[in-house]
Amino acid sequence: MKLSKILVFSELASALPELCSGANTLAEETVAVVLGPRSAAEQTAQYASAVLWLGEQAEGSMVEDYVPALAELAAEQAPDLILIRSTRRGKCVAGRLAVRLNAGVCSDAASIEAVDAHTAVVRHMVYGGAATAADQIKTAAGIALVGSGVFDAQPLPAPGSVQDMPKAPAANGVVCKAVNRKEDESVDLGAAKRVVSAGRGVGSKENLAILEALAKKIGAEMACSRPIAEGEHWMAKNRYVGVSGAMIKPDVYIACGISGQIQHLVGINGAKTVIAINKDKNAPIFNACDYGIVGDLNKVVPALTELL
Repeated sequence: MKLSKILVFSELASALPELCSGANTLAEETVAVVLGPRSAAEQTAQYASAVLWLGEQAEGSMVEDYVPALAELAAEQAPDLILIRSTRRGKCVAGRLAVRLNAGVCSDAASIEAVDAHTAVVRHMVYGGAATAADQIKTAAGIALVGSGVFDAQPLPAPGSVQDMPKAPAANGVVCKAVNRKEDESVDLGAAKRVVSAGRGVGSKENLAILEALAKKIGAEMACSRPIAEGEHWMAKNRYVGVSGAMIKPDVYIACGISGQIQHLVGINGAKTVIAINKDKNAPIFNACDYGIVGDLNKVVPALTELL
């Protein structure tokens, strides 16, 4: 069973291929709305049935200023579901769009299933990842906020059409005078095939170099548990894996000094192979891994790196 049509939007062009690919598995028709360079619209057409290009974002405007334009397009397209990337901006857009369309919203979708041609069930985690809730959106149009790693990006056999739909931002008296971006490194953990992850058992920020050497040897991305990013600030927050962080599904996940609380395990639930290194033989991670080594990671990891 598939929905008739899904509308896709994200202020991040890099998220559109994944969202559109997920929409293609759920609906007969996928329509993506792109705000930004024309090249982003053309790239997105590799993954969507049709692309509506709003044009370049106007200077001094914010993404939220285009909600009226999105609502207008949504009314014209009459989709059964709207997929939006779950970012801070995405959540702002989803809330404002829901008010204009009188649409139900489901946050942090872990999976989506079509019940019939016009109804979807969205599953998401509750109670800190200890359980999963299934919500059925009963409004004419529903909105689902989807994080990274839920779908796999797969281009269509033939690209869709790109239609120019230039829209001006709504005037609301607020002008963006400047944007000072954080100097966070860019990483997409959801797309990583190998991940080496650090927990508090690493001991110090200097010891991260041991894990970085292992990651470099096997061509892996570095990740961490929540305390490393939000408590110790040893790594960027976009490298934190867990129920409120990145949801990943690599081929190999190597957890170093991570105890394995449920909030973290939820984030790696899709991993094909989990390898745990921890000196505490009673750490919960050993109940969730495929291979486990009880030992000091400061000794085990360098030895493993050398053997590899």
